[in-house]
Amino acid sequence: MATYTNIKKAFFALSPKEQEAMFKEIYGFSKDMKSFLDIRLVGDGEEEYIKQIKKASESVTSKGTPKTIQVQKVNAILTKAKKSKVSKKTLCEMEWIAFDGYVTFLDDYGDGPEIYYDKVYSHLENYLFLISKIYTAQEEEKKIEEVKIYIKKHKNMYCDGLWELLEDDI
Repeated sequence: MATYTNIKKAFFALSPKEQEAMFKEIYGFSKDMKSFLDIRLVGDGEEEYIKQIKKASESVTSKGTPKTIQVQKVNAILTKAKKSKVSKKTLCEMEWIAFDGYVTFLDDYGDGPEIYYDKVYSHLENYLFLISKIYTAQEEEKKIEEVKIYIKKHKNMYCDGLWELLEDDI
């Protein structure tokens, strides 16, 4: 397989017209590539990741049928968003959506795979970390209060560890 340096040389050896044709092929290669280029070059397209994470975190189909959350899919969407360098605010929103999806599943169905419990904790931990980087101390405190209210509404066994996480964060 060619190295990055070899590919770079070959690309810049192309005429401007050939480079444009190659770039067009790269852009059209996949939906992920389009999203990546939209975000990195135009600063647009973050909402696509929000839509994807919402859909992947749903525990009910559009027809109301229960469905499991595919952990790998949620993780892959978050990874792609991070690689595309979405804003911290968008990433924060995505972590909250994933957290809420797992909490909703566990509440609706009373139980779930063990990894769901881990994901509830890790997505909340990531969310709290991001709000500490994005918001002022006063805004962060308000967000943490909102999390506490949310958790109080979901009195379930898995919430015990979440309170500990909130105490560690404060």
